[in-house]
Amino acid sequence: MKIMSYKTFTFPHNPERITVTTETSIATAHCPEYGPIHQNLGIAKRVIRAEGVFYGENAKTQYAALEALMWQPTAGQLYIPGMGTVIAFPSGLSYIGEGDGTVLRYTAVFTEQIAATDREGTRYAD
Repeated sequence: MKIMSYKTFTFPHNPERITVTTETSIATAHCPEYGPIHQNLGIAKRVIRAEGVFYGENAKTQYAALEALMWQPTAGQLYIPGMGTVIAFPSGLSYIGEGDGTVLRYTAVFTEQIAATDREGTRYAD
């Protein structure tokens, strides 16, 4: 199995947990004498959440390399093991240090870029 990566950063090993959430926009309008009417406006976004551990002497360096990508204003290729590649923005990053600092539990959150003209978003293709 390939290792998860984002832009130029390749994770040292795959995260312990990867969660992909797909959200849809639903519009609701109230119509007199009929009640609420709902309309599906399509996929709003996919959110990818990766939770894992950087460990060893390079734990902080690995985290810093991933954090540096948070400051870039452009989306990039995110490879998700077993699912394929999507174009995404980093939308959250946090860590909890344990022990002497050689163990960093991280959570990285990415939001998929779905082009306005691409009605179904980016398909996963591995």
